[in-house]
Amino acid sequence: MRLVECSGAPRDLGRDLGSALRAELRSAVGGDTLRGRLAALLRARASARLHRDLRRYFPHQSEWLEGLALGAGVPLHALLRALAASCGPEAPRGAALGAAAGAALRIASAAPRGALLRRVAPEGRFCSLEVALPAATSPVIGVNEAGLAVAVVAHGSLPGRFAAPVALFARDCLERFECVDPALDWCLARPAAPGGSLLFADAHGEFAGVDANGPVRRPLRPTGALLVLGAVDLDVAALAKRELLAATAELETTLVTVLATAAPAAGPAVIADPAGRRLRVAGGEWIAVAAE
Repeated sequence: MRLVECSGAPRDLGRDLGSALRAELRSAVGGDTLRGRLAALLRARASARLHRDLRRYFPHQSEWLEGLALGAGVPLHALLRALAASCGPEAPRGAALGAAAGAALRIASAAPRGALLRRVAPEGRFCSLEVALPAATSPVIGVNEAGLAVAVVAHGSLPGRFAAPVALFARDCLERFECVDPALDWCLARPAAPGGSLLFADAHGEFAGVDANGPVRRPLRPTGALLVLGAVDLDVAALAKRELLAATAELETTLVTVLATAAPAAGPAVIADPAGRRLRVAGGEWIAVAAE
């Protein structure tokens, strides 16, 4: 999986990524055909609401998108349409798992097709290593230099007062927090549309989730060594719980197996190790937040 680096203020982060991912972004937003323009008109209201709420509640991500458009040489409204489509109720749902075995704690998620690795060094905030789609401001899964890891279970937002879904909190949390509990409290209090879930873990061995799929946003705590969010069969989850063992390698194998069963059409499994401040993609080598 390709690794891209970006640093600086939010607009600089976007510009760095846009310059490096020009071809991918132009492909992602599609050509300016008649059919594309008609479809864009139908989605204009959703993207306008999303832009409004990004500027109001996620100002850093709004500036990131502006820099992304500048760096890639694509219209900002095209990136907003792509982001609005990824946040829609029809967007594919995924799964994320957190598990502890002995002293080891890992969270895992399946990367979507076309995702890439990015190392983000925001000015005055925590650096992070993330897996994300090229046009996305928020990652699918990531870990920061302080040892907080987060995975997004579903991007889709249900109809609500705010267009931006809770899944966008993942980016802000990686910049801001070191531990699960402050991140959890922040996510429960901030405005966002219903829809989506987040899974957190930290270097102190804590893990928990936020479920925003109903009318009331609520925290999720593990009932044992396993916390499952998203489209995972309950029988598969029960099997995983029985198979969790003390050895780290067996823990990771169990998580990958459950993800492959839950989301067979998704991309490779990504494992986050909060204590090690690192990610592993599809059984490859560990990659640390801090560049060597």
